[in-house]
Amino acid sequence: MMNGLDKARRIRKNNEYRLVYKHGKYEVGKLCVVYRMPVAKQPTRIGFVTGKKVGCAVERNRARRLMKEVYRLHQHELREGYAIVIVGRAYLAKATYAEAEQEIMNLFRKLKLLKN
Repeated sequence: MMNGLDKARRIRKNNEYRLVYKHGKYEVGKLCVVYRMPVAKQPTRIGFVTGKKVGCAVERNRARRLMKEVYRLHQHELREGYAIVIVGRAYLAKATYAEAEQEIMNLFRKLKLLKN
């Protein structure tokens, strides 16, 4: 995949998610929560989560697609060496792409995940 999400860049195992939740720092926004945990000498990997509170499957999938799209378009701006988990919250299902992008980028900034 050209600039999609290759498997090497995804967090896929439950225990990996749990590690990030347990040891990571996080910032909370209205639409989502971003967790980040430094991992030494590894490329940055990311996972996307939407719980049942977000809504039915269609809404959860849309929320995850929004998060993935923001990541896809901005992945080159992120620093290497982190495990990142973005957890969608209920409002995300109703949000526009612009709102999601603004919030996620703000949270990335607060967590110092952006280069420069």
